[in-house]
Amino acid sequence: MLAVVLALLGGYGWYRLSDTGKRWRYEDKLESYCGGVLPYEETVAFTGLPSDPDTGLPHDFEQGSPTQGYEFCWIKSLDVVVTTARIPDTSAIDLKFYLPRLRADALPTLMGGGWRGFTDGVNTSVVLPCTNRDHTVAVTAQLTSEEPNKSVSRKVAELTTATAANAADHWGCKNRPGTRARVVDPASDSTTPQQANGTCAGLPWSRNKRIDTITETPADRLAPYAMCSLDGEDTDDGYRLEASFGPYALRERGESLHTELTAKPAGGGAEVKEFFWASADCPGDGPRALFQITPQSATSDNPSFARAALAAFAKRAAERRDCTGLQLPSAP
Repeated sequence: MLAVVLALLGGYGWYRLSDTGKRWRYEDKLESYCGGVLPYEETVAFTGLPSDPDTGLPHDFEQGSPTQGYEFCWIKSLDVVVTTARIPDTSAIDLKFYLPRLRADALPTLMGGGWRGFTDGVNTSVVLPCTNRDHTVAVTAQLTSEEPNKSVSRKVAELTTATAANAADHWGCKNRPGTRARVVDPASDSTTPQQANGTCAGLPWSRNKRIDTITETPADRLAPYAMCSLDGEDTDDGYRLEASFGPYALRERGESLHTELTAKPAGGGAEVKEFFWASADCPGDGPRALFQITPQSATSDNPSFARAALAAFAKRAAERRDCTGLQLPSAP
């Protein structure tokens, strides 16, 4: 009897303390944690193998049905908050929890590797449209730290993309996931309109001589969100152009104060006469893409330029993604 007890104690000690035992217990925890979609290698890269898996995986929460809802969980180390969601193409739910906005003054860095995703160093997002149903699997990872670095961003991108592939498989979503995430460098700092070679390229600069500084994201055909910022150094004038695809377009429509965004494919704001929007059907993205231009200052007053800038921006973005049915705001 004593021998049996000693053997059991020895086995328990091995299970609790050995690296193999720690790995087994960690894998057991991952089978149910966050819906069972977190990848082992990419997760343990943040947490290590603690003696108690709860130390590295302290909390998760699930809400919704097999066709809609989300899993929310923490990965303890750098405090990575992961949200995996399945979003219907006609969703009317509030999506800002699933799809956080960029940090202030941040540019989205492309995910690379054929993924529809980006990171701003703190918020990382990837979407996988389902080819067999009108849904999209979306995974976001947010760092609680505001001091990101490229090494951490790369690890978070690898975690996010691997989780997205697992979640799509778990929820029966057929898709074409990308390869290893590369986290492509964003465009350089602000430059002049004449040097634009990304999302700001091709705008009608001759119609607004006050714009002398731009900030743009790379022109990428897979990014679920892109922007172009126009500024005037000696004035308060400026505009922000945004292109949103898939669930990001749904989020923009749901959060906008302009209720006509959900009712009309294109138009302009009644109260803000420099605000315009357009839309198009883009293959593989589900909901109609949304293109917007918004004045960054109350002193901006050039609706003719704003309408023309949006038209050029939307046309180039639609061409990159082979979109059809582009509808632009009509001329006055």
